[in-house]
Amino acid sequence: MKPLLIYIILAYLALTAQSIFFHGIKPDLALVLVCFYSVRYGQVKGVTYGALTGILIDTANGFIFGPHIISKSIAAFLISAVRENLFEWNATISAITIAIFSVVNIFLVHICFETFSKVSFADRPWGISVMEVIYTILAALVMFPVFNRERRKWKR
Repeated sequence: MKPLLIYIILAYLALTAQSIFFHGIKPDLALVLVCFYSVRYGQVKGVTYGALTGILIDTANGFIFGPHIISKSIAAFLISAVRENLFEWNATISAITIAIFSVVNIFLVHICFETFSKVSFADRPWGISVMEVIYTILAALVMFPVFNRERRKWKR
């Protein structure tokens, strides 16, 4: 099975898990998957996966189509650019970059919602966004060992 299809299924399962197990403030598991996919497979494939994951999220929300497509695609593009300029990729660097892109993701989604739907986030407490970033970092740290495995070729 192709990795893109596997990751799309994982994104769908992550969105399902978010809606079942988390109430209120949720980690952005889809963003974590987009970041890991982009680091592993590069910018072009990462942006494609980010857009497809964004489509999944926007269609699941059913409110406005596009904010998550834009934010996940930009996050995929930028994180793979950051990865190309680093010599080492470890759990600490992964957590820091996912924290930064989680903030960027929240910012982009809020801008799109305010621009296209006139929904204002001015009165939203900062604590909600901060907790979402913290939960996303924790999810990234938990998922890091699973998705950062090097491809090993078996010799016979």
